[in-house]
Amino acid sequence: MRTVLFAVLSISIYGQELKPLFPTSGPKPVGPYSPGIAAGDFVFVSGQGVGDGSGKRAADTRGQAIQCVNNVRNILRLGQMDLANVFSLQIYLTDKSQEAIVDQVLKDSFSGKIPPRTTLFVPKLPVETPLEITAFASKIKLAGEIEAPALDRPAGCKALKQFVQCGVEMAAGGADTEQQTAAVLGALDARLKLLGSSIGKVVATNVYLSDINEFAKMNAAYGSFFLLRAPTRTTVQPFAINRGRVAISVIALK
Repeated sequence: MRTVLFAVLSISIYGQELKPLFPTSGPKPVGPYSPGIAAGDFVFVSGQGVGDGSGKRAADTRGQAIQCVNNVRNILRLGQMDLANVFSLQIYLTDKSQEAIVDQVLKDSFSGKIPPRTTLFVPKLPVETPLEITAFASKIKLAGEIEAPALDRPAGCKALKQFVQCGVEMAAGGADTEQQTAAVLGALDARLKLLGSSIGKVVATNVYLSDINEFAKMNAAYGSFFLLRAPTRTTVQPFAINRGRVAISVIALK
């Protein structure tokens, strides 16, 4: 196992600066990831849960959803953007019966014009949060090429105008969670390199764990691949993964 060293750096790749965004008042990351990443005209926001900067949570779903949106907004503002710049939302919810309440909060927050979104109902999320919201934002109108992550999107990468997007890569069964995480990220790195990118240029990841209780084990291997600058990340436990314990999708700069 490689030694994990996590440092926050602003670096430039082919003239495109990658700047981690860490709000001073928001929830602290619970793993090796950046709450937000600014990449040129884009901002990527990690999955934001229902807690505020002190860890307090509202008692009802409406208050929790409002806090999620506020957490997203705080990160966007660090990248000189706001909710009006969001072009894609991903909603992760553990209780389907609360979907209408979350939708109403989104309508109120986005003045009735909710950007394209996908909703995934999951049994568990990290730190027992019942809801997470992930957001992609842009200052330009060319953002539609980036598709929202989905567990059923097959493995394989495609080159976009500024990015490379890879579908879900899974490891075969048999190895433990740390080994599978390393195997999946290694395979993604190889795929990215075929299209002129690499794991070091990744700006956003989605990690699917068959058991959220193995979150720390996944973090141990995951962090060793991002020694200088960790991308944004959303981690969920879906109802099922076709094989193995870990599946990951990524978006990377070219």
